[in-house]
Amino acid sequence: MALNGIDVSRYQGAIDWDQVKKAGISFAMLRGGYGQNNVDPYFHQNAAACQRLAIPFGIYWFSYAYTTQMAVREAEYCIALAKQYKITWPLAFDLEYDTVRYGAQNGVTIGKTLATDMTIAFCEKVKSAGYIPMYYTNLDYYRTMFDTGRLPYDLWFAQYASAPSITGMAMWQYTSTGKVPGISGDCDKNYSYKDYGKGTAEPGPAPSVPKEYTVRPGDTLSEIAARFGTTVSRLAALNGIADPDKIYVGQVLRLTGSPSQDQTVYTVKAGDTLSGIAARFGTTYQVLAQLNGISDPDRIYPGQTLRIPSGAQASAQYYTIRPGDTLSGIAARFGTTVRRLQELNQISDPNKIYAGNRIRIS
Repeated sequence: MALNGIDVSRYQGAIDWDQVKKAGISFAMLRGGYGQNNVDPYFHQNAAACQRLAIPFGIYWFSYAYTTQMAVREAEYCIALAKQYKITWPLAFDLEYDTVRYGAQNGVTIGKTLATDMTIAFCEKVKSAGYIPMYYTNLDYYRTMFDTGRLPYDLWFAQYASAPSITGMAMWQYTSTGKVPGISGDCDKNYSYKDYGKGTAEPGPAPSVPKEYTVRPGDTLSEIAARFGTTVSRLAALNGIADPDKIYVGQVLRLTGSPSQDQTVYTVKAGDTLSGIAARFGTTYQVLAQLNGISDPDRIYPGQTLRIPSGAQASAQYYTIRPGDTLSGIAARFGTTVRRLQELNQISDPNKIYAGNRIRIS
């Protein structure tokens, strides 16, 4: 059977490693740090606990390198941490979307050649220090950012799906929403097909894809799609997202099911409030907030898509014309068109509306 493990960083906070071990976790990959010698504030605490409890562990370094020299320095920082403990598992190079964005901010385009060169630079430095090198990536970057034929190192592969799309990886990170006793909140869970020092293990049971995912800072829809082995268009259809570039922190996205299943989708318009939308659909703002992962019901914005409880039906919306109003101004305010307002209210001349008249908006 494959070995069950986790990877953790400061985002998991203080961990009760005694409980983690009792839960049957066989290994851990600890974030050593990121960039140019930024040590994870929980690394030493986590490493000391793993060593005390004889939980085998390795280290990964979240890269912000955009030259091979920077990648070598990151390897040196990682090695310096490893020398303080008994490390039996790999030292991994973690190049992700933020790495590429950081390079772009510094005027460097990180493409397949540079990404591969930096990975080699990191891994060869690790290897020369007597440790096992490894690199981490997801399906998107595996296909587009790495020349795998040049990378004879163990692969730590991330894909949140019922089964990985590739073979031959040493470790598979299969979820980011795992639950483990001793850890508050979510953590990444992994299968390792190698028991380092003892050979190869058999693949374990395939985990299920989570039904939902809550958007985190820095997420994009394309990254989430790659992480869970799906497509942007599928996620957009499942969640009624008109503009894939517009998602927001805290938004709850459906990952499974069909686009028509169990939901109506409403796009927020200018002037909308959550309580007003709830009233229109015969529900409450609390239900809408919970369903859509909204922590502050007073903060919604035009263009945001909201999931509406199954069976809810929108009622007609009306507006009473005020002095100075124009039909074009009302249309803009409610995210509709002059022509649509004319059709709904049988207005032949859009320049002739009167204060006090009640018109239908939707």
